[in-house]
Amino acid sequence: MTQTTHSLPVEETLNILREELHHLPVAEREAKAVQLLSVLGRAKAAEASALPPLEEPGSRRSPLLICDWAADLGLDGTTQQLGITVAPGPTQVSKTDDATGHSLLSSGHVGADILHVPAGSGFAPHTHPGDHLLFVLAGTGTIAVAGEIVETRPGQVYMVEGALTHAVGAVTDHMILAVGAPHRHLDSPERQELTAYTALLGDLGRITCRICDIEGSSGEELAAKGCPHSPHRLG
Repeated sequence: MTQTTHSLPVEETLNILREELHHLPVAEREAKAVQLLSVLGRAKAAEASALPPLEEPGSRRSPLLICDWAADLGLDGTTQQLGITVAPGPTQVSKTDDATGHSLLSSGHVGADILHVPAGSGFAPHTHPGDHLLFVLAGTGTIAVAGEIVETRPGQVYMVEGALTHAVGAVTDHMILAVGAPHRHLDSPERQELTAYTALLGDLGRITCRICDIEGSSGEELAAKGCPHSPHRLG
């Protein structure tokens, strides 16, 4: 055909189709034109359904996302004081027994949450999509990765590649500000994928608690030697 008919009025489109099909008998030409118009209509409807929905006037999301995650307690000399509530959040974190949290912000790609991990609990060995920056806000905890268990404390920030098996534990009630990309909601089953404890072991099949200075080939061995920090019992 010599013209694009998708955006033309129906009658004008029919006339173009009739001209293109002029070599056919009149009855067959009319039937063919109507048939082709119907096909074009269905194609246009499918094309429209694939487009993102139009936003209602006034419903457009602000380009700035902002929220409060700590109380401003003012300056003490040259030190900024922040008030952070150490308490469980309203949302259970997927694939954990006791961890909860508050969702702060999410663009759908990058997002931030505050996590509360009760003493003695934590995140079992797992991986997750993308990487997380973990800012320790309150309480002491542990991070286990690549054959080591290391203590974490307030004022620290750490990051483990998402594809690398790791585990996070709480020695005391523990608060963490987690920033991740791609972001998954706290209760999403895609937030983490649980793995075997053996994936935490180092190249020699051993794991060392740097807090206790105890080494073993399994969580059970560490526990038998008196180490309470192995994440093999976490859920």
